[in-house]
Amino acid sequence: MSYVLAIDGGGTKTNVVCADSTGAILGTGLSGPTNLTSTSVGAASFSLHEAIRQSIEHLDANQLISHAAMGLAGMDSPADYTAALSSLKPVLDQFHVANFILVNDAVIALENGSDAAQAVVLISGTGSNCYGKNARGETATAGGADYLLADQGSGYSIGRQVLREAVKSFDGRAEPSILQQLVCQHFAIQSIADLKSKVYSPPLPKKEIADLSKLCTQASAQNDAVALRIIDKTIADLENHIDAVVARLQLAVEAFECVLSGSVVELPEIKDPLIGRLQAKYAHIRIVFSEKPPVHGALKLALRAQASGVTSSS
Repeated sequence: MSYVLAIDGGGTKTNVVCADSTGAILGTGLSGPTNLTSTSVGAASFSLHEAIRQSIEHLDANQLISHAAMGLAGMDSPADYTAALSSLKPVLDQFHVANFILVNDAVIALENGSDAAQAVVLISGTGSNCYGKNARGETATAGGADYLLADQGSGYSIGRQVLREAVKSFDGRAEPSILQQLVCQHFAIQSIADLKSKVYSPPLPKKEIADLSKLCTQASAQNDAVALRIIDKTIADLENHIDAVVARLQLAVEAFECVLSGSVVELPEIKDPLIGRLQAKYAHIRIVFSEKPPVHGALKLALRAQASGVTSSS
């Protein structure tokens, strides 16, 4: 029997699942980031190798891995695909993987959440991205260009706004906000005047900035006006991602599924108003939440490729 690998490569961690041709999971692996826009090729290769090694450690050494499917964050252009293939395929070759399928992580998130011919997935965790397809085989994306160019509506965007609003409140450049107090408590500092060293020396990782989104939800629960505005802007930004993809795929008056994925869209303060806005706008939308992690979308791709005899390595 031959086996498959499913890989979800993100900016903070990499998940790998090894399964047989029936989809039965035989092993799992977890390691560091493989997003090549936020980590070096060497670090990404090490993370991928380690996660795969963990997932297959109980297999016999002579077992064939016929297909591997990987969803990788940061895959937003043909150049990204070419660079990722040249950087990461050698790792797959070390495990004698016969066929390697590489796609954007939004593709596996959509595969994981929906089997519909027309579907859109909105991802909002540390970063944000939106991807969709229609029955004509057309696809469209919005966002996903990382934190300097995009990531509106993401945990990182919320966290950055929390930091900036806390500083503005301290300076007197904006109305007082309890975000100032919450930020001080979070970093165990006496004053916002001490915040600079916590953020810049060394630079605060994106994941830690994204984690500050919880301060925004705490403040919004206390009806802090600044936090409530950040929440409302986040909802509008996420809605805008979906609107852009729906418009390009001409789905506005058609039936389609919308998969919501990621820690930010699971927050009730964001999820409930966002769903309300989408259902009011699109009469035939069906909101879906993924019951399994995105790596299972990669597993579906790998099993489908194995069953159909796909031999692509790109």
